[in-house]
Amino acid sequence: MTRDEIIVEIINLTLRTAPDLEGGEVTADASFENLGLDSLTRIDLLAAVEKNFGLSVPDDKVGDLLRVSDVADFLMAYKAGV
Repeated sequence: MTRDEIIVEIINLTLRTAPDLEGGEVTADASFENLGLDSLTRIDLLAAVEKNFGLSVPDDKVGDLLRVSDVADFLMAYKAGV
């Protein structure tokens, strides 16, 4: 899966997790805070990411995942074994 494909999937998961968002609002550089996602919604989103991609996000990395692109970068690094 390419980084762009991962970003599209994360955007789709974000829209499913927070259905009140408009599709155009959620971009690779959009911060979850600016999108209005509270901490519980972010946890739900990360749970959806974990389930969708078959992995577990370490607790010490959760605070670094502030934007769609941050999650995509984490997934690319995870896939690469970094």
